[in-house]
Amino acid sequence: MLTMMNWKWPGGRGMILSLLWMLSLMGPVAGGANRTEATLPRKPISPQPSPAVSAALQMLQARGKTLHNFTANLKVTVHHLRTDEKDMNIGKIWYLRQGRATKFDIRFNMLVVDGAIARRHADHDIIFDGRWLIDRNGSAKIYRKIQLVGTKKDFNPLRLGRGPIPIPIGQRPSIVLREFHVSVIPNRMQAKGADAKVRLIHLRLVPRDKRAFAFVELNFWINPVLALPVKIERIDQDGTPTVAVLSKIKINQRMRHNFHVASPARGSGWTVDIEPLKPSSRVIDAK
Repeated sequence: MLTMMNWKWPGGRGMILSLLWMLSLMGPVAGGANRTEATLPRKPISPQPSPAVSAALQMLQARGKTLHNFTANLKVTVHHLRTDEKDMNIGKIWYLRQGRATKFDIRFNMLVVDGAIARRHADHDIIFDGRWLIDRNGSAKIYRKIQLVGTKKDFNPLRLGRGPIPIPIGQRPSIVLREFHVSVIPNRMQAKGADAKVRLIHLRLVPRDKRAFAFVELNFWINPVLALPVKIERIDQDGTPTVAVLSKIKINQRMRHNFHVASPARGSGWTVDIEPLKPSSRVIDAK
């Protein structure tokens, strides 16, 4: 069965998954191990969450009901511990939710390696157009595309139990707490821009089942005015940290953006890999 977990994306799976979990923070969606909400264990939560944790999760759940679209500048940094090299991809995100249908475009226009510009015009898009998840790398001339949903269903590619990573935004706090040990960490970091005097909320999630996920820890720094994370950190099982920072976030404003990208023509010199929907792919069986 082909899923987002084993799809071979250019640039490595880690970067793509990091983008997906970062993006899923913006809507009432989540991914996780191959489980649905109906099959999550119903054991009592122990210990009970603190008032601060409950308040933070309820705030994120409420935000998931009101977020229709957003744009933001994005920096995603991966620290490769073996080589001590840091790669930073710089770009922008467009996100749109219409009813239960979701679209997004993550466009990178610069790659920085260890503080030096390695590629000034990266020409790299990662797009979900409502049916297909597409990675178009113009610099490498690689176009890869996987169909996640058929023509008769609305589908959010990051819904709990369907995608690679579980995320608390828009999810019931009880579901998040069954999957994770959740804590609010004392924090002095403040927001920037118009909310410069606002102290961010640092929320930490550690999986209860360490075998269920490819990461050992997720950290969110949440702007309580926006009720959205402005910084996210994922730590993989090998210790590799990936940090995503969002800035100049614009929420629920009029959006004109084309989420469609055409496949390269034959003979154009591109490597094209297209994977249509498979009947056995349960990851697309959204209800």
